[in-house]
Amino acid sequence: MAEAQLCRRLSTTDWRCDPVVSPVAPGRLFFYTRVKAVQNTTIEHRWYHEDRLRQSVELRIRASPASGYRTYTRQTVTAENAGNWRVELRTKDGSLLCEERFVVR
Repeated sequence: MAEAQLCRRLSTTDWRCDPVVSPVAPGRLFFYTRVKAVQNTTIEHRWYHEDRLRQSVELRIRASPASGYRTYTRQTVTAENAGNWRVELRTKDGSLLCEERFVVR
């Protein structure tokens, strides 16, 4: 893994991320990931609300050992879903590579 970041806004033109500062207001959030891999692989983003899995997305990563392959997932959090959240980056076999925790208020 090269980089993973939770963003309020994400530009895929230049991969610019406006980082999230907890607590977070309701709205759309992005989990940006840049992975350096010598061969094609799969990663997973898992979004949890109060320790309950809300979304799991498998992402295919192309080999890109130099600059890294960029991808993201997004989650819209409403006021009704306020509370403790986390998003995880995991390998295909389930190993945890990165975790971002945040509170929505």
